[in-house]
Amino acid sequence: MKQLATRAWLGILALALALAAGCAPPVVSPELMQQVDQKLTIVQARKDPATSKGQVVLWGGRIIRTVNKAKGTLIEVLQLPLDSQDRPKNNYESSGRFIVSMQGFLDPEIYHKNREVTVVGSVLGVESLPVGEVKYRYVLLRGKEVKLWQRRPDVIRTYPAGPFWSPLPPAGPYPYWYYGPYPYW
Repeated sequence: MKQLATRAWLGILALALALAAGCAPPVVSPELMQQVDQKLTIVQARKDPATSKGQVVLWGGRIIRTVNKAKGTLIEVLQLPLDSQDRPKNNYESSGRFIVSMQGFLDPEIYHKNREVTVVGSVLGVESLPVGEVKYRYVLLRGKEVKLWQRRPDVIRTYPAGPFWSPLPPAGPYPYWYYGPYPYW
């Protein structure tokens, strides 16, 4: 009976450790997360900048470019939906672009094109800036925190080499001619 109780406690302890290991640390500080308006989207902020001004948002995406200015750094981001860990999803369902202004210097070699970021910032407004030969309406954010994600690992698929069985006849010339409809020809 005593062994059964000991094993049960060891099982519960192992389960608790496994659950604790699976919990990811928060992307932003909990105090800042309480201020975030989860319902405000980039589309709503672009449509109605007056009512969204000053709201704190949590958005993410891929960096398009990073520009350092005298007063700080501007990061242009292609918005992407966030997953359950607040990391940008690896797809191309974007609602547009936004620009984050951060205080201080952020190295453009670290914050380079196609890096994934999650940003917490307050909405400053909307400004039309050129993208190529057209004017684009950017939502401007004053950044409070930026989470720069590690690069996703490349997926490498390997296939077995060598002889394998296939229900289909092989294609090509001799010696595979006998797979034709008349094997005696």
